[in-house]
Order: sequence, then structure tokens, then C-alpha cells
Amino acid sequence: MPAILNLSLSRRFEEPMTAATLRLRRALTRLAPAFRRLALRNGHLASLTPVQAQAILFCGRTRPNLATVGHLARELGSSHATAVGIVDGLGRRGLLERRTKPDDRRVTLLTLTAQGKELFCQLEADNPALERALASLPASEQERVAQALESISAHLAAEGIFQLSAPCPGCCYFRPQADPASSRPHFCHYFRQPLSESEIHLDCPKHKPARLASVG
Repeated sequence: MPAILNLSLSRRFEEPMTAATLRLRRALTRLAPAFRRLALRNGHLASLTPVQAQAILFCGRTRPNLATVGHLARELGSSHATAVGIVDGLGRRGLLERRTKPDDRRVTLLTLTAQGKELFCQLEADNPALERALASLPASEQERVAQALESISAHLAAEGIFQLSAPCPGCCYFRPQADPASSRPHFCHYFRQPLSESEIHLDCPKHKPARLASVG
């Protein structure tokens, strides 16, 4: 048996998985195909491939000054060239536009067109099956599940499995109401810039959960 496999097996037996951990892992594994099917169905309804749908959702959910090709590539888990190809395809369909970032002409920002925004709203629309499943849980349990899933996502992102993009609340760099009298009262210590109320509810690719990390 290869040494690397021996090491892997020894670690498994040294740190046995609890029954609860095993149940949770299996539950998450079973959910993965369901979410893939939802993505396929939503993409099909909008005449998009799954990655095209994900790109539209990324552009619609992300703060405008952070919706770059590079961040999209990390969101998709793809190469930069692949992300460029997806952007080119959406651009030819009139769903996406590119523009140069004002303060850094090396960076290309992605913006949804009016047609692209319509598709974004369609993709964001509530899914009846998922809504019914979530509604079956009491509000208190929904909160506990949400916190647990957010923690799992943060740990996986910290290990480089995927890019964690999320709104500002809960981020260690976020300072709410840093200047209450301002039209942009909140502040981001990562980018060193003030933020408006609408901006803090959009996704940021640099989000770092406060409960798992400290500003440093």
C-alpha cells in the first residue's frame, strides 16, 4: 500500500469521525446533486449553461468595483482564460459589458446590461421547492443551520477549496456606523474606504468571517 495512503488511513483511525460528523457529511453530500439540478434547471429556463448562470449571479451580487474577471475566475474555480471565454460569450449575447476600472486601467470590471439584469432577477427568483424545504424548519433552527453552514463555508474557503464571497455584516474588516452623519457611514478596513448602506449588502470576495479571524 502506498505510503501516502497509509498516512491517510492512519489519520482517519487516529481521529475517528463522530456519528454526528458522519451524518452531517453525508447530508451535505446528498444535497450537492440537488443544488446542481436546481442550477441546471434555472440555467435552462434562462437559456444559460450552469457556469454562465453563475457568472450572471456573480455580477449581480458583487460590489461593482470588485466584479472583476479575476474574482469571477476564483468564484468559478476556473482559469483566467476560461473566465474570459465565459465573459466573451455573455458579452456576445448582450448580457454583460466590460469597462476599465477608473483607478487601475489594468483591471476590467464586469457590468450587467439591462437584459442581463432581467436574467439576474430571474435566476434570483425564489425557488418553490427550496422555499418549502426551508419553511419546514422553525426560525430558530434556520438560524442555527445558517450559522453552521456559514462556518463550514468559511473553513473550506480558508483551505483554498473555493472563494467565499459574502456581504459586509459579519466580516472582520467591517466597521458599521463608523461615521453616522455621512452618506457612506460604514467602513471597510481591508480596502480602507467608506461604504453606503446599499454597498454593504452586496457580496465581497475578500470577506473574512469575524468569528474565525481577526483583522491583522
